[in-house]
Amino acid sequence: MNRTQTARSTVERRIHLSPECARWLSSVARTRGVGESQIVEKALDILSSLTDLFEEGAERQGWSLLSEASLQRAWDNEADAAYDNWRELCGVPVG
Repeated sequence: MNRTQTARSTVERRIHLSPECARWLSSVARTRGVGESQIVEKALDILSSLTDLFEEGAERQGWSLLSEASLQRAWDNEADAAYDNWRELCGVPVG
């Protein structure tokens, strides 16, 4: 459930917009037949979802970096180096 659906009360906030953004907000609200506050609230819900998505991506990237370092240590050793020449070891022609 998003923030809009769980809100039961309202808080008044004063925001400052450029004239172009204010005209756009008024136009969208008028076209959709809703209040400007509803447009702003929906936009904030979308922004919140995007922020969550970016945070999940950063977390995934962090785990990936951690696992990459571990795999690098496992692969980059003398015992594993013998397998780097697998074609030669298995008699597979190059090309």
